[in-house]
Amino acid sequence: RVGADLLPGWVASKDGTPIMENAPVPEPGEYHMLPIGGTREQGSHKGYGFGMMVEILATMLSGVLPNMVDPSAKARHYFAAYDIAAFTDLDNFTSNMDQMLKTLRETKPAPGHDRVLYPGLSESEDEQERRANGIPLHQEVVEWFDDLTGKLLVPRLVRM
Repeated sequence: RVGADLLPGWVASKDGTPIMENAPVPEPGEYHMLPIGGTREQGSHKGYGFGMMVEILATMLSGVLPNMVDPSAKARHYFAAYDIAAFTDLDNFTSNMDQMLKTLRETKPAPGHDRVLYPGLSESEDEQERRANGIPLHQEVVEWFDDLTGKLLVPRLVRM
């Protein structure tokens, strides 16, 4: 929707050759997603293992085959909730997490970056921003909603 190119190493052509330059987003079925990390030289073997773990948890654990085996398979999901106290002392875990995240926040960022990020940080900041200032929507989405609300005779989205 935004017209941005894919970065090198995100996808491979239909024959499996990694696309190693910026390229427009191909049409579905015209490419293969590469594992996290892109090519082996970029560390894809770690992303490949992580991807397999996700496939096992999200498909086979729910009794179905992954899409690579059964192309008609639909998207599956995996949700987990852990009782941290069943593994370790909760206060100790919380303290250790606080220390780890503090260390990450205080780590010198790579050149060209303002800070070190960790999973969930950007999302938490985005949530705070959106609660204060609204949710930014792509113009195409706004127009779709405007068309739909007009057909349904309900009020349009509120503009902030």
